[in-house]
Amino acid sequence: MIPEYGVREATAGDAEDIHALARELADAVEDRQPEPGAVGGRLDELIEEPRAGVIVVEDGEGGIVGAVSYWIKPDLAHGDTVAEIPMLVVGEKARRQGVGRMLIDEVVERAARAGATLIELVATRQNETAREFYRSLGFVEADLVAMEFVGDLHDPPEDENQ
Repeated sequence: MIPEYGVREATAGDAEDIHALARELADAVEDRQPEPGAVGGRLDELIEEPRAGVIVVEDGEGGIVGAVSYWIKPDLAHGDTVAEIPMLVVGEKARRQGVGRMLIDEVVERAARAGATLIELVATRQNETAREFYRSLGFVEADLVAMEFVGDLHDPPEDENQ
């Protein structure tokens, strides 16, 4: 039997559950584990930020089984508004039950109300499950190279290719 799910805006009290989901996501994509205090701090910031949001899906018992964060931002290069999804995670026990779709549908609705014409997100090449999921919702893979600056901004790493 599939549990009854509900979608709602995240609150500061959800930090522990969102941290647990973020840990699951980090394990799945072989990323570094988030610190509990850092997740709570970022959640507080996102809740207060008018152009951002965090949405959660609860099961029938009030447990959080999925979360998504999003930003609505102006895109100077194209002169429009873009929604960015930095994180979407569904707990292992709730996968393939419509939770991810519920989260994306909610972001799409909010992005449309904000006048966004594009939704951007990132999935690693290795995360074929996520990529299949996003493609099933109409997302297309863009042909671009993602680059990240990782480290101390005041003491950048040496370029290995020089």
